[in-house]
This record gives sequence, C-alpha cells and structure tokens, in this order.
Amino acid sequence: MPRMVFCVKLKRNLPGLEKPPFPGPLGQRIFEDISKQAYDMWAPQSTQIISERQLNMGDPQGRKQLRQEMEKFFFGDQAARSAGASGQGPRIVFCVKLQRELPGLDKPPFPGPLGQRIYEQISKQAYDMWEAQRTLIINHYNLNMADPESRKILREQMEDFFFGDDAKMPEGWVPEEAAVGAGAGAGSKGKGGGGGGGAPRKK
Repeated sequence: MPRMVFCVKLKRNLPGLEKPPFPGPLGQRIFEDISKQAYDMWAPQSTQIISERQLNMGDPQGRKQLRQEMEKFFFGDQAARSAGASGQGPRIVFCVKLQRELPGLDKPPFPGPLGQRIYEQISKQAYDMWEAQRTLIINHYNLNMADPESRKILREQMEDFFFGDDAKMPEGWVPEEAAVGAGAGAGSKGKGGGGGGGAPRKK
C-alpha cells in the first residue's frame, strides 16, 4: 500500500515518495508535501534549467540556484501567497486538518520541521483547536513542561492531532464549541479527569 500525501503541487491526494529525496529541510518538505508523480515532473524541468542557465553542478552556487528553482517549482504558489500576505489580507493555506483553504498562521509556531509543517499546512482556526486540546493532554498526563520527556509526549500528541490517520475533521464540520461556548467546559472536564473527547488515555 503506497504512502499517500496531499500533494501541494497537484492539489490532491496521491502516492508519495518512499523517503526524502535528499537530506535537509527542503528534502523533508518534499517528502511530506509532494507526490511521486509531481516529483517525477521535476526531472525534465531540472534538465532544462541546467541547460538554459548553463549551471555547473560541481559549483556550490550552481547547486544553490537549482535548489531555489526546485523549491519554486514545487511550492511557488504557496510562496507567492505568503509573500503577498502583508498587503493583501491574510495568508491562505490548504488546511489538512479541516480539508479546506483558510487563513494560516502569521509565522511558524515554533522552530524546527514540525513547526514549519504546521505553518504550511494548518490553518489558524485548526491551530486554535489544538490550544484547547493541549490543556486536556497536559491535565490527563500530568505533564511538566520543564521536563524534556513531557515536552516530547506533547509534541507527539500535537503531530498526531494535526497529521495522524484520524486527524481530518468530517466534511461539513463546524466548530461546535465556538457556537455553544463549550471551550471552557471542555477544559474543566479535562481537569476532572473525565471525558474530554479526543484526549489520550492516562498511563
């Protein structure tokens, strides 16, 4: 069974690459966001760019230029929307949690690959949902955010919340807690160790 990704180049779910095509953040980003079909489209494009610009792949500057063109080829639309956000309203992303285009975060919520992935693929609305879920998880696990192991557990729960197999919200979903003001109630339930919806089970 091939690994599926939502391909930001072709705008649909397709089989992804088996592993990152090369080390580093760009290779990881391509692995997470680009399908094998789209990646195969890059090969003839790169040959054309090398020929037209007479790039020397033995020269670090030539490799840098080709990598920039690769990033533009795969993510140019996202980059353009992000660059224009300052003067043209909010930056828009396709939110993989809510499965539609919505305003995104102004910047990555924290450094590193996961923070960058959330910035590129998660809307502000979905990230606000995590803030409530985060409180439930901390209460259920009695996590201490000064403890590296606790921070690791919370980060794993965050990644599963946004990108796990059951992360997508049903089609047509509306945020009920926003309508009925249940956000605070959810938090208080979590403190009592009761339900709390999708919060993880205590160890």
